[in-house]
This record gives sequence, C-alpha cells and structure tokens, in this order.
Amino acid sequence: MTGFVVVMLPLVLALGVWQLQRAAEMRGYQERYFDRLGMLPQAPPRTLSDVDFLRLRLTGEYLPGEHYLVDNKLRNGEPGYWVVSRFRCAGGRVYLLNRGWLAAPASRGELPAVPTPEGPVTVVGVVWPDTGMTLLLAADPWPERWPKRVQRLNVSRMAQDAGAQPAEIRLESGQPGVLAAAPVDAAFRPERHQGYAVQWFGLAVVLLAGFVLFGFYRHGPRS
Repeated sequence: MTGFVVVMLPLVLALGVWQLQRAAEMRGYQERYFDRLGMLPQAPPRTLSDVDFLRLRLTGEYLPGEHYLVDNKLRNGEPGYWVVSRFRCAGGRVYLLNRGWLAAPASRGELPAVPTPEGPVTVVGVVWPDTGMTLLLAADPWPERWPKRVQRLNVSRMAQDAGAQPAEIRLESGQPGVLAAAPVDAAFRPERHQGYAVQWFGLAVVLLAGFVLFGFYRHGPRS
C-alpha cells in the first residue's frame, strides 16, 4: 500500500498541476484571440514569434501539387482531409496555408484532386496556434512525393520537411484557393482543464485518506 501511494500520489499531483498549466495556456489563447482577430490584415512580420491569431495578407503563388493531406477529418459526418499547401511569396519565403476541408474519394487508395489557383494571388489568413497534437497509436511515415497524406497536423515537422515558416495559417472564407474553410472560432475552454485539475487533486486526497485509514485499521488497537 505504501509503495502504491508513493508511486501514484506524485503522479496524480503532477497531472493536476499540468491541467492548471493547460488552463492558464487556454486563458492566454482566449485573450489573444479576442484582442487580435478583429484587427485588419497585415503583412507578415520578419519572424513569426508571438503571432497567434494575427490576420496576415500574403501575396504569392501556390506551388503546384505540393500539399499535405491531413487524414481523418470529418465534416458533417463525411470523411475527408485538411489540405495544407505550400505557398511561396515574392521574397521567396514559403508558408503553410491550411486551405480547409476536402472530401475524400470513395476509394481509400485514391487521393483527392486538389483544385489550386495558378499564378500570383493575394490571400488573407489567421495564424493559428499549435495547441498540441492528437495522439497516434502507430507510426506516421510520410511519403517522399507530393501530395503527402499524413495522419495529423504536425506544423513543425511540415515546416522542416517543406522548407516553410513554422506556423499554420488558416485561410479565411472567400480567399483564392480556400476549400471548406478550417474553423477560426474560439475553442479554448480553460474551465474544462480546471475541472480536470480538480478531479486529479481530488484523487490525491482520496489516496491520502485511504492510506491513513488503511494504516489505522492495520495498526490500530484490536479487540
């Protein structure tokens, strides 16, 4: 019993603290979201630091056929992909544009044809923060050739693979090349993580109480 408590108590306390940290992170996202999303679009800064939720105006061209197809994205119950395309600006910098959702073909062995504008265009998109990736239960090898079907949106890996800026820019509706636009509404709920923290700390209290009661009944007076 002592060994169990020694192992589990630090674990549940650490999980509770982690959830409080996540709640603070979500609260920061909320504040920046409401502060910045109403701003006018601006040219991209030289470095993409502290740019969450900024609206950027980019002028350049899509690189033909060079897309990441992020698998397992449902829309109204229909399977499909998020399409993340390489977009090269006039100065040569490459950005990752999340163009939104595209339906999957009936055959799993077939990739969708991605309609893409040709020539120079100007687009407006929102820099979306990296809030953590979904858990994978298996390896996610990426193909060498474009387009590349991947199992999750791994922006840092995409940026390194594509020679692009390390940020996801979600195109707004009506922009050249946008599909069914990815959501840009606030989905950050710090209260949910606060609730998880309360549960973990409550479990820590139960562990301690159980340990004390166990010791009392084991070593207490016997009739």
